[in-house]
Amino acid sequence: MKHRNLICLTLLFGLVLPLSAQAQNMSNADRQKLIANVTEADGNDDGAISRKEFETLIKLNAGDGLGRATQVQKSGRYGLVFNRLDSNGDGFLTQQEMQQMAQ
Repeated sequence: MKHRNLICLTLLFGLVLPLSAQAQNMSNADRQKLIANVTEADGNDDGAISRKEFETLIKLNAGDGLGRATQVQKSGRYGLVFNRLDSNGDGFLTQQEMQQMAQ
């Protein structure tokens, strides 16, 4: 179950959307970096990304040149982007929220 959550989170953070176009155009090497970054950012290993973990993830992805993470980092809009993704406002990005964003 946690592995499936990690995959959903990884697809989302092909970052930060449009999900389908970016995920489809991502190389295998970039997907592997993304998986490693999500794993590293999920510090408590619960399969969800908290606001603080999201900032870590953005910084890791920006360092690897993945998706739009550099734009988020440069603008400092971590909170704005996180809040848009956190549809239920509970402070965590979950598998269900990832699936909703993918659709």
